[in-house]
Amino acid sequence: MANYTAAARSNYFRVKNPKTFRRWCKVFDLDILMPDDAGPEPFFAITPSSDTGSWPGFHPDTDEEIDIHHELAPHLDPRDVAILMQSGHEKLRYITGFATAVHADGRTVTISLRDIYDRAREEFGQDLSITEAIY
Repeated sequence: MANYTAAARSNYFRVKNPKTFRRWCKVFDLDILMPDDAGPEPFFAITPSSDTGSWPGFHPDTDEEIDIHHELAPHLDPRDVAILMQSGHEKLRYITGFATAVHADGRTVTISLRDIYDRAREEFGQDLSITEAIY
């Protein structure tokens, strides 16, 4: 049996309250990355520090399922958009990947590596054979 292995990180973005944001990251076991050329306002990037490498899906205190994008949104400075990316694999049985843009007002936009199948059919035609890159 193979294990799913992932890697995830965000872009750099500003937050409303850096102190509150740091506490939030600690609760969800997220590491904070800071750019080398920090300007007058701090920018933050985040990455999971868990062994799975995946964005958290459960609240560590309650074990209730969470949407990390929904949890992040209230912390964001409305001038910025956070992009959370993740890719992963289970050996070479399948490869997954997605990116979600998160705005401070709670709106999100997500794309997935699986979107390529629809895009390829749109671009090259519905009658072509396009097999999935799994198993």
